[in-house]
Amino acid sequence: MRRLFTVLTVAFAVVSFSSMVSAQVATQTQKPKVAAVKVATPVALSASGTVAKFDEATKTLTVTTKTGDKDFTLAADAKIMVGAKAAVAGDLVAGKNVKVTYATVDGKHVASKVTIAAEKK
Repeated sequence: MRRLFTVLTVAFAVVSFSSMVSAQVATQTQKPKVAAVKVATPVALSASGTVAKFDEATKTLTVTTKTGDKDFTLAADAKIMVGAKAAVAGDLVAGKNVKVTYATVDGKHVASKVTIAAEKK
């Protein structure tokens, strides 16, 4: 009887000790919670109007809108479209109706896409 009591006491001590060790390991391996930080993404803006001028050397496009002239700098990867078809910067001639998708970066309007209205046949 005494032997059974000793075995049960040892078993209880082992189980208790292993529970405490696993609890300590679990609390040590938990990563601290980091507060989520929202990063502001640039908002895509658009403007429609008529091309007043385009300077190929500086990649500057001036569009006459209802509120006046707006200057845009074409991004290096800007897409130029005529309707749904790809176009080139040389297609940006005065008098063409356009829609410019842009973002304001450091106070400047940077165009990511310029869509020239397709001519009606």
